[in-house]
Amino acid sequence: MRGTSRPLGPYAVLWRLAVTAAVVTTVCLGTWVGDDDWWPFAPMSQYAFSVRNDGVINSLTMDALTVDGEVVRVPLSKEMIGIERAEIEGQAPRIIAHPELLQDIAVLHARRLPHQPAYVVIYLRNTSTQIGTGATTIYTLATWQVRDPLQPKPSGLPGGAR
Repeated sequence: MRGTSRPLGPYAVLWRLAVTAAVVTTVCLGTWVGDDDWWPFAPMSQYAFSVRNDGVINSLTMDALTVDGEVVRVPLSKEMIGIERAEIEGQAPRIIAHPELLQDIAVLHARRLPHQPAYVVIYLRNTSTQIGTGATTIYTLATWQVRDPLQPKPSGLPGGAR
């Protein structure tokens, strides 16, 4: 008999309600108290954040002093050094607490862009721009003196370059 269906039994209804309640509860808890480890039941912090309505736009950037004595913008993209800007934003508190993690940026740069001048010092910076006036302030959040700039080795910290 096509097109006919039987009503669900009490156990089938109870099972579906229990699964629905568990998923909804997990998503709510993940949203309120979870972190990236709770994914997919919590928002990824690199995308899920609130913006203060104080008229200031903050933007993380990374600069480096090269062996040529020039300060350059670190090209944060998967195509250039193999790490995206969003990954740096998500790891910013960790980098600020452990600036030696910036050593791994020097390693990635040396591996992927060997034709460009090596990094001697790396800076993690925040640029604050006032909406309306356009006034800009740059704050250095972390600085790292690269060990052996011409042949940098990974930091040795978990999650570092391999």
